[in-house]
Amino acid sequence: MKKKRLSKQQLLEKQKLDEKKFNRTMLKSFSILFISLISILIFYTYWCDTKYAWRKITLYGKEIPKNLVCVSHNTLQYHESIMVIVEGSPYYICSDDCHQHLLKYFQEVAFAPDAFSGDTICKADALIGFKEKSNPKVVYFKNEQNFKNYYDANTSK
Repeated sequence: MKKKRLSKQQLLEKQKLDEKKFNRTMLKSFSILFISLISILIFYTYWCDTKYAWRKITLYGKEIPKNLVCVSHNTLQYHESIMVIVEGSPYYICSDDCHQHLLKYFQEVAFAPDAFSGDTICKADALIGFKEKSNPKVVYFKNEQNFKNYYDANTSK
C-alpha cells in the first residue's frame, strides 16, 4: 500500500493543528504547576497561622499542652512557649517581658481560680483548657474531674 502524500497546504494545516495541541497541553501543564507553586508558598507562609487556627478549633474540650500557653497572658501561643523555673515550679512564658512580669507580680500571675470550683490553684500544677470554642483565652483546672465537669456544663447550655 502506498501512503497518500499530503499536499503542501494539508501539511501546513496538520502542523498548525499539532502546534495548537502542543500549546494547549503546555498551557495546561504550566497553569497546574503555577497554581501548585502558589498554593505551596501560601501554605508555607501562613503555616503558623494555620496551626494556630487548627489548635483553637480542635483542642476545645481537651487538655492543652502547657508549652503552648503563656501563663502571663493566659492565651494560646502561635509558637511553643519557653519554660522557666520560678520558686521550684515550671512556668511557660512567651517572652522576656512576660518572664519579668511573672517575677515582679508572682502572686497575681502564678495563681488562678479553678474555672469550675473557684479554688485558687498554681498554674504550674493545673490542667489547661479553652474558656470558649475558637477563642485563645484559657482557663485552669485543679483536677481532671473539674475539667470534665466544666466542659459538660458548657456543652449542656
